[in-house]
Amino acid sequence: MLSAGAIAGPAIAQVETERPPVVQGAKSVVIERIKVHAPSIEGNLEGNSADRDVIVVLPPSYRADPSRRFPVIYALHGYSIGAEQWIKEIRIPQVTEDAFAKGVPEMIVVLPDSKTAHNGSVYSRSVTTGDFETFISEDLVAYIDGHYRTIPDRKSRGLVGHSMGGYGATRIGMKHADVFGALYIMSPGGLQGRPIGVPTAETLAQIAGVRSLEDAAKLPFGARGLLAMSSAWSPNPNKPPLYLDLPYQDGRPDPEVLARWTANSPYAMLDQYVPNLRRYSAIAMDVGDKDSLVGDTQRWHDMLAAYGIASSFEIYPGTHTSAVAFRFEDHVLPFFGKYLAFGPPPSPIPPQADSGQGSGPYPAVMEVDPSLPGHVIYRPARLPKASERKLGVYAWGNGACTDDAASSRNHLLEIASYGYLVVVPGYIGDELAARRKTQPPAPQGTLTLATSTADVKAGLDWALAQNSAAGSKYRGLIDPSAVAVAGFSCGGVQALGLAGDPRIKALIVDNSGIFPDDATKIPGMDLPKSALAKIHTPVLYLMGGPTDIAWANGTDDFKRINHVPAVLVALPVGHGGTYADPYGGAAAAISVDWLEWQLRGDRTAGRTFIGRNCRICGVPGWTIERKGF
Repeated sequence: MLSAGAIAGPAIAQVETERPPVVQGAKSVVIERIKVHAPSIEGNLEGNSADRDVIVVLPPSYRADPSRRFPVIYALHGYSIGAEQWIKEIRIPQVTEDAFAKGVPEMIVVLPDSKTAHNGSVYSRSVTTGDFETFISEDLVAYIDGHYRTIPDRKSRGLVGHSMGGYGATRIGMKHADVFGALYIMSPGGLQGRPIGVPTAETLAQIAGVRSLEDAAKLPFGARGLLAMSSAWSPNPNKPPLYLDLPYQDGRPDPEVLARWTANSPYAMLDQYVPNLRRYSAIAMDVGDKDSLVGDTQRWHDMLAAYGIASSFEIYPGTHTSAVAFRFEDHVLPFFGKYLAFGPPPSPIPPQADSGQGSGPYPAVMEVDPSLPGHVIYRPARLPKASERKLGVYAWGNGACTDDAASSRNHLLEIASYGYLVVVPGYIGDELAARRKTQPPAPQGTLTLATSTADVKAGLDWALAQNSAAGSKYRGLIDPSAVAVAGFSCGGVQALGLAGDPRIKALIVDNSGIFPDDATKIPGMDLPKSALAKIHTPVLYLMGGPTDIAWANGTDDFKRINHVPAVLVALPVGHGGTYADPYGGAAAAISVDWLEWQLRGDRTAGRTFIGRNCRICGVPGWTIERKGF
């Protein structure tokens, strides 16, 4: 019959393992048991929980030195066990404490539980089982980076797995080299993407008699292994109660189902992911000499070598599980100690050189559109095709409510370069110069505002109307669900004046805030504090610190806002902000992340703001306050 060895090694796997000798004087690690919600697993047909158990091992210095950040290794368990059994197999906490005592640099170890209704997810993507590949590579990494003092960079993340976890490390490692920087594969099962034997008639009869998941849970080990692989690699949403196709029917192979299985074989996938594998600082693999997976592991090493991908490979004395604790202490942890980066995280500020087109993936231009007088447009130079991601809309209010629509040019080009249509009231070039010549000087001691909230709204109205306007080059290219309003100083008050507009989905207030109700108001900036109650979206206040003349107004606004999620970020730059810096400086980078998170659901961008280890949290001199998240 089919052995679970295809994913977990022989049925004798997951038993008592050999314990390494204790290192005297080793400092204690801290073990935390947490729950991590995985949107990628929601709605799976098997009913596997999207709230996953995760064990986090914090090194001895983690709490002793609160300013220090650490690399992270993600360790994937094998079939038929969960995270709790996994740490018993590899003898955590002892092996981590002993390895650090022997001189391995300290790191965080994360052990997620991927056990499912049939005892194993196979770390794959399936409507039946859930998307455990994305859980590991995105959901889990985002959570850990957001809640612990990690070094949030691929070069400081390692991935290791044993047995089914070895398959998971191989599969995820191939496909997500943008997330991980070093890879260790232990006794990988399932590399062929095939059953290792034909199930007996008795096994197939037992499975055929299953009428519920409860029935399936009573099946013997091998039958459950077959179901686990089938639910991961050949799901069928139209075939309850198990929602899967078996690779054998009437005792004969089903070629179509087996082809689907083969598509999940790393052997079959390798050709597609050679460039990814070449990105790793190092790849290692090992297997016991008495393990039935020696041949498969050797073949995988040889296939990488044929492509010129360097990897170390060791066959050590042992069975599938007997020496895993020794291997983890003396080989896995030292490997990551050598090949992960232990330096500081990269700066969240863009490179300090200005191309005039922004630093995003869509080089931007500034232009005037005859159909929108009194406004200037910033947009990607190449508009998206109908099949590509549509443009978000960013309506902007200028500092001092000026009609100089290029006064924050670097900031606005940066926003546009990430796929936004930016609409700004005012003029540029000769038209601006001509208007300035004809404008009478303002009376001494007064401030005349050249633009108004109505002008910002007119730009927003125009942008959204272009989506259906006959003959418009933007027709069908605007995403009406991705609309933001923002503004600098006086323009920030204009943005707040539009905050109640139901079309707006995100709000940024830059170096600004509403004057107290008892203050002497500047005409055009006389918005009352009661306007804050109209805000219906999450709001970001991006301030210049206590030297910012708008600091008191902005921080008072933030204190009053308790009905929507709000963030207050302070950079030590004063009221002038970073708008003239190359690429708009730090303020533009933060604004882009806010827009990508709020309007496009980018959880990686969201890590700039949320979690104890948020990107802003770790930058000296920057501060962040948050509420409502």
